[in-house]
Amino acid sequence: MIKIIIIGALIAMLIFSIVRKLNIFGSWSTTQRLSTPSEIIEISAPISIYKSAVQKTLLTVGIGIVILLITIVIASKFKIALIMLPISLYLIGQFFILNNHLKAARNQQIIFNTRTNQVQIEVNKGKIDTFNLLSDIKSVTEVKSVQKNNGILFGYYKLQTTHRNVYYIPYIIALNPETKPFFDKLQLFDREIETKLFPII
Repeated sequence: MIKIIIIGALIAMLIFSIVRKLNIFGSWSTTQRLSTPSEIIEISAPISIYKSAVQKTLLTVGIGIVILLITIVIASKFKIALIMLPISLYLIGQFFILNNHLKAARNQQIIFNTRTNQVQIEVNKGKIDTFNLLSDIKSVTEVKSVQKNNGILFGYYKLQTTHRNVYYIPYIIALNPETKPFFDKLQLFDREIETKLFPII
């Protein structure tokens, strides 16, 4: 009975988080290429990309919950079934990574000039930082998940500038074709690549 209550509470928390996450899209502005000058682009993604990522991740989470339920039922008679527990928790954990990356994307606005390579970042609607992508970057670290889940690979770029500022750019933004010039420039850097089970920013 206690196990059932715990599972019910877990599912209720996930549903509540999912509803809140889907509701925030109404307050997001649609990303588009700025009209003037033409070489200025916004480094973010349209709502459709975020919604697609949420839907695919929810499918992964749903599979994790089903595996968790099956594991608990079978484990009451056969303890060996507990071997599936880490798998279910890993799949369920994908939602929390998604939530983390969407929050990181939402809390910053990045503008990139493809001609001058100047980057302007406003974090949490506060201070605006400006740097040159080619001359002011001290190091680039790429952190990514161990594998794709339902076609979604979570990860991010960590940029450290010569001004000792650090910025995090989620992979999910790179799904927007408009941001390709920016991410193509990031590929030019010699970067350290890390693989993590849960690439939390």
